[in-house]
Amino acid sequence: MRPDPTHEAESRHSLTSRQFHELARGEGGTGALTTLARAEFSHRLLLFDLLMDTLTPLTGVTGPLPAPQRAWDLLAAAQRHAPAPVEELLLLPETGLWLNRLLARLRAPGRDGTPLWADSGHLHTLAAVAAARAGLDFSLPVPAHRGAVRLPTLGLARLATPHRHHAPWDTAEIRACAGRLTISGRYGRLSPPSRPERHAPGWLPVRRTALTPGGPRRIVLDDLGTHRIAPLPHGAAERLTRAAYGTWSGLLREAYALLADVDPPTARAAAVLLRSLQPMPAHEPFRVRSVTSGHGVGGMASSLPESVALCAATLVHELQHSKLSALMHLRPLYEARETGRLYYAPWRDDPRPLGGMLQGAYAFAAVARFWQAYAIRHPGDAGSGLARFDSTLWLGQLRRVVPELAADPALTTTGRSALQDLLGAVRRLGDACGDGPEERLARRMAADHRASWRLAHVRPCPEDVVALAAAWSAGRRPGLPVRQAAPRDRGTRYLDARAMLVRIGLMDPAALDTMRDRPGETVPGVTGASRGDLLWACGDAAGARRLHLRDLSRRPGAWTGLRLVLMDTGEAPEAVRALTEVPELVAAVHRAVSGRSGRPPDPVALARWLGQGAPADVRIGT
Repeated sequence: MRPDPTHEAESRHSLTSRQFHELARGEGGTGALTTLARAEFSHRLLLFDLLMDTLTPLTGVTGPLPAPQRAWDLLAAAQRHAPAPVEELLLLPETGLWLNRLLARLRAPGRDGTPLWADSGHLHTLAAVAAARAGLDFSLPVPAHRGAVRLPTLGLARLATPHRHHAPWDTAEIRACAGRLTISGRYGRLSPPSRPERHAPGWLPVRRTALTPGGPRRIVLDDLGTHRIAPLPHGAAERLTRAAYGTWSGLLREAYALLADVDPPTARAAAVLLRSLQPMPAHEPFRVRSVTSGHGVGGMASSLPESVALCAATLVHELQHSKLSALMHLRPLYEARETGRLYYAPWRDDPRPLGGMLQGAYAFAAVARFWQAYAIRHPGDAGSGLARFDSTLWLGQLRRVVPELAADPALTTTGRSALQDLLGAVRRLGDACGDGPEERLARRMAADHRASWRLAHVRPCPEDVVALAAAWSAGRRPGLPVRQAAPRDRGTRYLDARAMLVRIGLMDPAALDTMRDRPGETVPGVTGASRGDLLWACGDAAGARRLHLRDLSRRPGAWTGLRLVLMDTGEAPEAVRALTEVPELVAAVHRAVSGRSGRPPDPVALARWLGQGAPADVRIGT
C-alpha cells in the first residue's frame, strides 16, 4: 500500500528507553502501548503497500471484480475524507490475518477453499466499507459467498439465492448514494438499517461489547468473520445466541474490572490494544482454549472461561502475545534465521523454537504476575489457592527456562536486553512466592511436567541403552551416559493432565471423588489423565501405584505417575531421582532388559539402580 503523505510522519515510531524496559518486563504504560498501536498501523500500511505491488502486475487476479487499483483508489479517497474509520478497518485483527495469508498465498500458490479472486477481493470489501462509513457516493462489486456479504465493522447481509445454487462464490454490488447503502446480488437486494447496529430482515449487525458499563471502549465479539485466528472444528462461524452474547459481554466486563483491580498493566493493554474476540466452542474445565496471531495484533479467539478470574487470566495471556508481536514489528528480538534449537516449553506439550519460546515466556510471566496479585488482593476468595498454585508453577518454570533463552545466539542486542528485563521481573515475582501447601504442590507439578515432557520427546542413544541393559543383567553399577539426545516432537499431548486434576482438587475436592466413583478407565473431563492419575489426585497412593505399574508397558506416562507415588510414600529416593531426571532412560532400559531376558525387571528396583548414577540436573540439549 502506498501510504498517504499525511501519514508519513506517523510511519516513524520510537519508544523511549524507559518505555522499552517497561514493555520488556511485561508491563507498559499508556504511552508505550499507544506507540505500539500507532506503529502497528504503519506496519499494516506497509503490508498494503506490498500487497498492491504484488497484485498490480498480475492479470485476472481479481476475476469478475474490478482491478485492485480501483478498490485502492476508493479506499484512499475514504481515508482522505474520514481517516478514523479507515484506521479502524486496517487495524482490525482480521484485516492483518487476511493480508498475511493472501501475501503468503501469492508467494506460493496452492490449493485453497476460497478462489483467489474472492480472497483478493476482500480489498474491495474493505474499500466499500470505508467509503460507506466516510459518507462517499460510490458503486463497487465485492465477493459474496452463498449470498452472504460480510462487511467488517458493520455486519452481514444475506441476499436471496436460488434453491439450487451450484457456485458458492459470486459477486454483489455495494452502492451508496446520499447516505443510503444498498447491496444487490444476482437474485435480490437489501438495504441495511440506517443505524447498522440494529437487526433487520436479512441483516445481522456486528456485535460489540463495552469493557466498562457504558464506556467508550467497545470490542467486537466476532461471530461473523471468515478470517479467523484459529479454524473452527465444524467449519463456518455460527451466530452467538442472545444468551451467549450476554454471557460473554458480562464476563468480559467483570474480567476487565478484576484486571483494573489486581493487574493494571493488562487493564491498560486491553484499553489500548484489544479490538476483537472470536468465540470458540467450549472445552474442558481449566483448559481454556485461546489463540492469538502475531498477524492479528489486538485480536484473540477463546473458548468461554468458567470463571471471571480465568477469563481475566486468558486476557492477560493473549494480550501479552499482542504486545510482544507489536513490539517485534517495531524492534526485532531475534534473527530471522534461528539456530534451529528446540526448547522445553513448560506451557506446551511439544518442543518449541526460540520465537515460540519468547512468546510463551512473555505471556506466562504476566499470567504468573496476575495470579500472584490476585492471591494477595483476594486472600479469602475460593480461588486464592488455585492462584497461589498457578503463580508458583509458572514462576518456577520460567526461572528455569528464561536463562536458557537469554543465551541463544540468535537473539539481537535488543532481544538480549529484553530477556534480561524479563528475567529480572520473573525473579522478583518468584522471590515473593510462599511455601504453603499449594506452592509446594506447584513445585512438584512443575517437576512432573518436565519429567513427562522428557519421557515423551527425548530418546536416549540406542548404544547407551544396550550397554545399561547389559550392566543391569551382569549386576554391575550403572555408568550413565553424558551425551544428550535432541528433543523431537513425537506427537504426545495433554502432558498437563495431572496438573488439571490438581486444579480441580483445589477448587472442588468433592468433584474428584465424584470422578473416581464413575466406572471405566477414562477420566471424563480431563483428557490425557489415567485412572491411576485420578487415584493419586484423590490421595489413594496404593491404588495409584498398582495401576501405574500395570500400565507401564501400554502408557508411557505411567512412569512419571509412579514417580509421584514414590515421592508421596518416601520410598526409593534414588528411583525418584532417576524418574525425575532421566525417565526416558529408565523406560528404555526397562524395555531392553525385558526383551533381553524375556522377563520385565522390577521397575522400582531398576529406577533405583539407575538413580545411583543419575546426574544432579540433566539439561536438554540439541
